[in-house]
Amino acid sequence: MHDTNRQGRDDLTRDRYEVIDKDDFNALKIRYLELTSLFEINKILNSTLELRSILDNVILTPMGRLMVSKGLVLLFDKPDILKVENVKGGSSNLLGKCFAFDFYPEHSLLLDQHDVSHDRFLREMQKHRIEVIVPMIAGGKELGFIAYGKKFNGETYSQEDIDFLESLANLAAIAVDKSLLFKEIQSTNKKLDKKVQELNTLFEISRELNSSLDQAKISQILSFAIMGEFLINKCVVLIKGNETFRVEIAKGITVSRETVSLCINSLPLQQLFRDEKFYYFLDDEIPEDSFNKTCKNLIDNGIKYLIPMFSKNDIKGVIGIGSKITGEKVARSELSFLQTLGNDAMIAIENARMVQEMLEKQRMEDELQIAREIQAKLLPDRFPDISGFEIAAKNISSYQVGGDYYDCIQLNEHLFGIAIADVSGKSTPAALLVSSLQASLRALANEKAEIVAMVEHINQIICQNTTVDKFITFFYCILDVQAMTITYVNAGHNPPYLIRNDGSLHLLQKGGLILGLFPTAQYESETILMRKGEVIFMFTDGVTEAMNENEEEFEETRLETLLSQTHLQPAKALLNAVSDEVAAFVGDIPQSDDITMVVIRAQ
Repeated sequence: MHDTNRQGRDDLTRDRYEVIDKDDFNALKIRYLELTSLFEINKILNSTLELRSILDNVILTPMGRLMVSKGLVLLFDKPDILKVENVKGGSSNLLGKCFAFDFYPEHSLLLDQHDVSHDRFLREMQKHRIEVIVPMIAGGKELGFIAYGKKFNGETYSQEDIDFLESLANLAAIAVDKSLLFKEIQSTNKKLDKKVQELNTLFEISRELNSSLDQAKISQILSFAIMGEFLINKCVVLIKGNETFRVEIAKGITVSRETVSLCINSLPLQQLFRDEKFYYFLDDEIPEDSFNKTCKNLIDNGIKYLIPMFSKNDIKGVIGIGSKITGEKVARSELSFLQTLGNDAMIAIENARMVQEMLEKQRMEDELQIAREIQAKLLPDRFPDISGFEIAAKNISSYQVGGDYYDCIQLNEHLFGIAIADVSGKSTPAALLVSSLQASLRALANEKAEIVAMVEHINQIICQNTTVDKFITFFYCILDVQAMTITYVNAGHNPPYLIRNDGSLHLLQKGGLILGLFPTAQYESETILMRKGEVIFMFTDGVTEAMNENEEEFEETRLETLLSQTHLQPAKALLNAVSDEVAAFVGDIPQSDDITMVVIRAQ
């Protein structure tokens, strides 16, 4: 019985082997070896975070297994730019070379089977005898390529070879991604450590420097610290202004500040302190013959060393020191410490400057807020109800405070004075000038006042109370609801449009010069009859000069087309149509001028 069972098992085993032919068995064996090889490579790749080691294994493993002549690894240095990070079997001149790249394939490319005529990168790869390019992608993130040259035996890459290389690239991509992430973390930690060190140094050494927000006082503290700490007998501190260095502190030297400033500004400082050099010794390091005289001038006046004061990798100041009182040579470590102290002082000076700028900005913000409040109080909350007419206005403030103004004054039961104006300038001065205009207008406007005489009187007041660089464009009209007429004077303002029922436009431009230029300026008026349905559209230049991202202005032609299309709408709807069109034209570009519009519609 036992022998019978054994015989049955042997027969079954023999039957199984007979099902798998020899070629299939060999293929499975090769596949098994590939998987084993990939498993071992994966362990190697994930055993280190060193990018160079990872890339070496990525190239050398296929070169040995497939007898490949050369290999490259290219990683993205920036979007669409590939950089050669590793080279084996090829010219080392390729290392660090960058290539522009237009598209990213999802699978391997055999260059002999691919049209490379329209791709510069692939032509370059073919020029360097690359035969296959395998992409590296980790978690959907495109990292770069592995490129392999021809085989030593001249054979082409089989599908099995390509499958192996793609599997290897997938494993390599994960390891490379981890390495790059680790490198980024290391870089971040290094920066953080450096920042912590700088902060500690600033706290320990520069407490006095940071106790003041006065740049001159900070420089004074720095000079005393230098002379006291290092027993230096001569010291100058120069701070960079807009373009040049000026002497902030000069101790122990007889030469004038202007001479020292001229000497420092004539030296090629970026050249002297290149490669992160933290001092310059004038005695034995003359940069060029052309600067011999300058350096000698400094040396003759006791300045032996120049130390840069950096801020954001830019030289924002220079410290010049002489010899020690003891006669000892200033040590290199002392010069390094001095630069650290100088950099801390530069940070304190920059902070002081920033605080001053913030205070100035806050002062301007406060001034703008005052101007906004003045402007808001000058504009009417609402228009009076006018029988037979519909009046509406809209003011859209810009990020700056302009000098736009509009008003409506009831003169008697059937007469109404309506004004719109634009004052030159911005902020509080403009708002105050608008306030002066409003006070003059409301004091002089009454039912008995003749419109031309009134505008001339207002012009005289503005001329008497402002300088020649301040002026006002002004449009004023008297609406007679009984006679259905408008009598107006235009003092240099954007001519309002009278829109007839047929859509035709007529400019209201009769008047004279802008207010505030000549006290004896004369004006003239015009009276027009308004029919039912007709519209007068008043506006400031913030409408037509609104600018888009291409620096194109909205201009009168667009406004005229829009008014012809929308003049039948109610007054408020017409205002909204214009403001919406301007907003769409401008987009997200901030505007520097207010937009003010007034519409009068005869009903």
